[in-house]
Amino acid sequence: MIVKVLVENSAKEGFGAEHGLCLWIEYNNKYYLVDSGSSELFAANADAMGIDLDKIDMAFLSHAHYDHSSGYPEFFRRNNHAMVYLQKAAKNRYYYKIAGPIKKYIGIPNGMLDTYKNRFEYIDGYAKIDEGIYIVPHSMDGIIERAKHTHMCVVADDKTQYDDFSHEQTVVFEEADGLVCFNSCSHSGVDIVIEEVKKAFPDKKIKAYFGGFHMMGITGVDSCSYSKEEVQQIAYLLKESSNARFFSGHCTGVPAYEWLKEVLGDRLEAFKTGKFLEI
Repeated sequence: MIVKVLVENSAKEGFGAEHGLCLWIEYNNKYYLVDSGSSELFAANADAMGIDLDKIDMAFLSHAHYDHSSGYPEFFRRNNHAMVYLQKAAKNRYYYKIAGPIKKYIGIPNGMLDTYKNRFEYIDGYAKIDEGIYIVPHSMDGIIERAKHTHMCVVADDKTQYDDFSHEQTVVFEEADGLVCFNSCSHSGVDIVIEEVKKAFPDKKIKAYFGGFHMMGITGVDSCSYSKEEVQQIAYLLKESSNARFFSGHCTGVPAYEWLKEVLGDRLEAFKTGKFLEI
């Protein structure tokens, strides 16, 4: 499997960066896209990397936030056939709760799901998408408590409540020597996602995990919403629960990454726009 980072918050020289994430994957002689960043930038970076977006066979939306979905109109302009697989709950409206009744909309750009309705394929829970490719939804208890920590909420049926992240999914690729997992923000907690995948595939080992760990604070990548002790507690859980390698960035944040690195060592690697990874 080959993974190329088309958009991330940081970038190698010669590529653009933005708050968002987009990954290109080569697997079993097919091509896949996970998310599309905050704008059309992913496409410009793809051009710079010599990637033909028209050759992508299938795409996924990890969850219903703008910084992962806003580039899809440009993807549809470049590619007229690949479907985007997303959870049914992505149709709801998602917000960041600022203070009191004040909320900031952070969901999929208004009207996109209707305008391009023939390009979105909704999944309700677990699904096998293609040979060796699976969608794993959230299934663990306690996720709503993590949601309170993130200050994220959802409006569904005209009611506002804490986000249960039912719109978030893990895309799992099965290889002969283990599973490779993609969950772009791990809002529920990377430790929870790992356990969910292990529950779905009890006889398989997880060899790699890609995604942000959503530990960044509200002021940007140099801040953290957790204490060092809390971050490293999660790192020890990861270290003990699997032998996976972790590739992280986007919403992890610099302090959290450094604290995770102290525990996970060579098992943790940062990714940035323009990076090429062979798993």
